[in-house]
Amino acid sequence: MAKCKRCGKWGLFLKRDKDGNCVACQRELAEQREAELRRQREEEKRRREEKRAAFWKEMDELPRAEIHTDGEKHRAQPISYIKDEISYARVTKRSNPAKFADFVVLDTETTGLSCTKDAVLEVAAIKVKSYKFIEVFHTMITPPPQKLETASAKEAMSINGITPEMLEGAPALYQIIPSLQEFIGDMPLLGHNLEFDLKFLCRAGLDITLDNRKFFDSYVLAGSILKKPKWEYDSELGCYSPNYDKPYDISDYKLDTLCRYYAIDRADEHRALGDCIDTARVFRCLLQEKIDTTEDFDA
Repeated sequence: MAKCKRCGKWGLFLKRDKDGNCVACQRELAEQREAELRRQREEEKRRREEKRAAFWKEMDELPRAEIHTDGEKHRAQPISYIKDEISYARVTKRSNPAKFADFVVLDTETTGLSCTKDAVLEVAAIKVKSYKFIEVFHTMITPPPQKLETASAKEAMSINGITPEMLEGAPALYQIIPSLQEFIGDMPLLGHNLEFDLKFLCRAGLDITLDNRKFFDSYVLAGSILKKPKWEYDSELGCYSPNYDKPYDISDYKLDTLCRYYAIDRADEHRALGDCIDTARVFRCLLQEKIDTTEDFDA
């Protein structure tokens, strides 16, 4: 007769698994494993929430830039010069980490991808020195009403969680440009796909033309360090598709993907201030991976 190793139950037709446990014990063990996994997930969630709360408490204690709303409205600036104006700083294995330690990280939330048809909803920038956050610039933006009625705006706002109520009483984009210009000063600029944000801001009057200004882009830098799957022609599908069978580091260079790759807990996903924080974190991780040095990045 068969006997369950765990509970000792006997039976002529007793079914057991490879470990010698009966069906009832298998079910009980499975429930125990599931309960333990739930406990671990809840503990991890609690730990991450506590960590996030502590982090945001530190961020809330940082000085906030005074934002004046007396900027004057003018004709939209052409953005054709941006590609010629932006030259990203080169990072090599022998680069000095100190050269990348000071910058202003910039991000916007918009109603879509077109700087001519869509509008900015939120602007954030953080001043960083020696890889430490020291001052915050953050404001919501009131766009022209018709810009909130488009299909792209509704889709974008469903992702970033920004509601029309959150924009009530906020300044127009052109009104805050002088304050943003003053906040940035002559410091290097960092962004994740920085050119996208600058197209919106420069059309509103932001001036990035400055001799020897440095530009950093975590999206561009990731492309020089991490390998994506190669796109190859698939004869069965009759089109090109990524080949995941060959070695690669990361599926894409989106900020969310890079945060997962470097095990970075998102600060506040798809919001301008949170994305500024995560962009700075990813940028530092990329530098640490690229630069061959024993120097302390906190120095």
